[in-house]
Amino acid sequence: MKPVSVFSGIAFPEALRWHAGDLWFSDVLAGKVYRGDVVSNSLHEQASVKPLVSGIGWTQDGNLLAVNCESREVIEITSSGASSVYADLSDGWVFPANDMLVDPDRTIWVGTYGFNPEKDSPIPASIARVRDGVIDFPISGMVFANGISRIDQNRIVIAETFADRISIVQTKGSIELVDRIQLPVGSTPDGLVVDNEGFAWVAMAYGEGILRVNLQTHEFTKVIEIQGRGVYDCTFGGPNLDKLYVAVSDTDETHVLRDLPGEVLAFDLSVEFPGIHGMGNK
Repeated sequence: MKPVSVFSGIAFPEALRWHAGDLWFSDVLAGKVYRGDVVSNSLHEQASVKPLVSGIGWTQDGNLLAVNCESREVIEITSSGASSVYADLSDGWVFPANDMLVDPDRTIWVGTYGFNPEKDSPIPASIARVRDGVIDFPISGMVFANGISRIDQNRIVIAETFADRISIVQTKGSIELVDRIQLPVGSTPDGLVVDNEGFAWVAMAYGEGILRVNLQTHEFTKVIEIQGRGVYDCTFGGPNLDKLYVAVSDTDETHVLRDLPGEVLAFDLSVEFPGIHGMGNK
């Protein structure tokens, strides 16, 4: 599949979300959240969350939620631009917060680095849950928890970047880890999303592409190759949710704020994957 570049001139795009007909995402290292019009290819800055911003979502009344990585907080931003702390997760973690899933019932799931990837060996950490104003950390053992997507009303799947695996967590009733899928060494799963057939599409940060993973059989296929780029997230969008939007940038993060090499690419799945589409589960 040949991609179309939808947005460019970004430092480090992640946390792709299709919301109300637009593509939203974080420019993590720039500390900005954008709303992107995929028809006009225009970007609109919606929030500044410094120094680093990751996962995004929305409250029931439509306010933007964004993860402030360094302060380990979920920030709420109103349409007027006013911001406040929605959930403070700093009591549970020492290292930065990461990506986030906001469920339709507004339960929030947030992951954390758990260690300093620049100098530490991987250490497992917990996942935070925010529900009805109450914060807990019901799942442990996640190694650099990254992208989170809902599979169905009972389960979510979480990418563990530096364990080269994705893990399935039961979220109804007893909260527990129910399955783990080991991916190829060096695949470094980052963002991910689940399609209508129950397969996960997994962005491989340093694996130069997208894996499509059968969550039942654990089989996987590299369905998209993106050579020479870091591949950091993906989500379904478009009127029929049959386009896969993919966030890419350079793997060397030291110069991305200067050179702005980041892009969001669009892959039309309708020919090679007819009938496959998203479920608005991210």
